Amino acid sequence: SMMGQVQGHTRMFVVRDLNQLVRPATMMTTKATIHTAEYVELLGGVVQAATGDAIVDCIIEGILPRDGLDELCMIIMIWLDPRCPEDPNLDRKDLYRTNYEATKLAIARALKGEPTIDELIANRHTVRHYALEGVLDDEA
Repeated sequence: SMMGQVQGHTRMFVVRDLNQLVRPATMMTTKATIHTAEYVELLGGVVQAATGDAIVDCIIEGILPRDGLDELCMIIMIWLDPRCPEDPNLDRKDLYRTNYEATKLAIARALKGEPTIDELIANRHTVRHYALEGVLDDEA
């Protein structure tokens, strides 16, 4: 797969296997800065496979329209915890499942325009990023 570095972030085309680039053409990249070959191996292995399978299944299941696929491209941002490669209890089957399910859900929601602007406005004060727990008081 084509790989490169952008400010320490690995990017690659999503392939299902050698010479099996998915349609629509999709670039995957990470939220985390890459430090190890083991991380890239997980990202370009199990995670990439799950992402590619999910994209093809979205076409099979009618989530992605078959017509016009060559006019589309997707960029998928993936969160893979940098601690994964060192975790002796890492379950690769679960890593595949969670990335597969997350990709299908993200594509389905994107094509439905979810969340809508009305939903975002309505839940502005009830939905909060997990990282803000203990940072902002409850009245923010």
